[in-house]
Amino acid sequence: MPNSNQTTAIQTYNTTDMVDAYSLAECDMRWMSVAISDIKKRLQELNNELGHKSIVGLYALEHTVDMYQYIAENRLNYYMGETEAYEAELNGHKKSCGGAA
Repeated sequence: MPNSNQTTAIQTYNTTDMVDAYSLAECDMRWMSVAISDIKKRLQELNNELGHKSIVGLYALEHTVDMYQYIAENRLNYYMGETEAYEAELNGHKKSCGGAA
């Protein structure tokens, strides 16, 4: 913890940094969605092999995967929106500066 005589450096971020950060988060959520889709496909195949028997553990697992799919979709939509907003800000800044940012 800095004492009263020390100054704390303030980290600054620009719009390009924010676009990069949200784009990375968006990409991660896309990968998460691919993984969840694969799990759902494998669960369906397992369910088919078991003859669609009502198995409590399998049923619970399917609902847990559905929950994670919902969360991933919401986060993906949020990150996509933030990426678009910062890209629009960046593009608006580039236009106002005559193309140089």
